[in-house]
Amino acid sequence: MAGAGTKGTIDFRYDPVHEIVVTRTRWMLDSPLEVMRWYQLQAGYFSGRFNERKDVILLNDTFDVTPQVATLWGQYRARLHESYIRLSVRVGNNARVRLATNTSGVRYTISSIECASLEEAIAAILTAREGNVRSPSSVRLRRSTPPESLPVSQRTKTSDK
Repeated sequence: MAGAGTKGTIDFRYDPVHEIVVTRTRWMLDSPLEVMRWYQLQAGYFSGRFNERKDVILLNDTFDVTPQVATLWGQYRARLHESYIRLSVRVGNNARVRLATNTSGVRYTISSIECASLEEAIAAILTAREGNVRSPSSVRLRRSTPPESLPVSQRTKTSDK
């Protein structure tokens, strides 16, 4: 799905078994115009198909955002979460996308979770749903991070629970 003159595409797939939207973005966001087009494709897909916010897995192995538009992209990412996305998990972020995602996650209190695989992302969302969690961040940390790889200060906190 791409608009006229758009440099990138987004493939959307709805998984009815898990009720999760899976996206793969093939795009280098490097201008405000490209960020707007990215947002419009996302918003158009969700608003045209669903009446409630959906859980989403974003396969980002072919996605990038330049530092010049990272803040603007984070603002539009937050708008998507506000209107269309309940839980989201990313797979395959590069370092720049990870930084922009984490920054906007903190700035707007939205999910910035990344998993190693599609299967792990599905499991994180399903676990978060079971616990009626808004964001699977704490679930992922408990499930994916072995205690011995945590800093000592966090190991103590985890073992106290």
